[in-house]
Amino acid sequence: MTPSRIAAIVTGAICLLVASPAALANADDSELIYECALALDFAARKGVRLPISSDRAFTHFAEVTGGDAAQRRQAQQLVDASWRDYKKKNGGSELDKYVLLVAEDCADLYVEKSGQAVQQEGDLNAMGTLSAAALRSYADRTGDHGAVADYLVFHYPYGKDLFKANADGDLLGKLIVEVGAAGLRKWSDEAVYAIANKFYWQYNPPATRLIFAEYQRRMRMQRQTEAEAQRWAQRAADDRAAQARQATAQPVGSIGRGCENRKLIDQRGVVTATYSVCRR
Repeated sequence: MTPSRIAAIVTGAICLLVASPAALANADDSELIYECALALDFAARKGVRLPISSDRAFTHFAEVTGGDAAQRRQAQQLVDASWRDYKKKNGGSELDKYVLLVAEDCADLYVEKSGQAVQQEGDLNAMGTLSAAALRSYADRTGDHGAVADYLVFHYPYGKDLFKANADGDLLGKLIVEVGAAGLRKWSDEAVYAIANKFYWQYNPPATRLIFAEYQRRMRMQRQTEAEAQRWAQRAADDRAAQARQATAQPVGSIGRGCENRKLIDQRGVVTATYSVCRR
């Protein structure tokens, strides 16, 4: 069987999973997604420029496995064994060709599915902001969950209504669980401090634990007390609310084009955070 034929089988098998990233996967499904991620990583290290990075596939893998470490170890072992067997039978150069073909086919598949997702990313809700479905689509397509968090923090500077369900808040909680502790370290101070100090979802204990742990870690890193951190979060929320009242105000984060970098400065004159306000 030729490398191109094997690569076609691999990418064909994950097609339905890419179309529905939140679907549950069995061990075989997750192994194929993980092979895509490793192949894309291999291609990048070889200097091959593809439109999709391995981060997208690794995020997809985390989504379908719920971030289970045991499944990741199992997938790594299975892919390693498969590639060793292929190399033993066909040689190192053929293995390289096979892996690069898998990477190219996986990238093409993700791009195709992303193009379909983009169509719904302009959907607005009753507030006139991007709907939860549109933000979900953006996160799935780009893997940039932090930008979605920045967007929601901007539009809900003081959190959500305590007595009303909120699809945006529910989405935010799900994104936090999906990225886990390691992923939260990449999120902005603006988002983490706001989410930890305000009410954003109805009931999601795992998300609450994760965000508060990251909040406490950042307080230790910045040598802040709880009172200082809360004051910081309140000043930042007031600043976002003031921006939102302006007719030209735009969301924080990387969604959109034409962004102006701004800084938050505390009473000592120290820059405590930077963020972007983006124009349409």
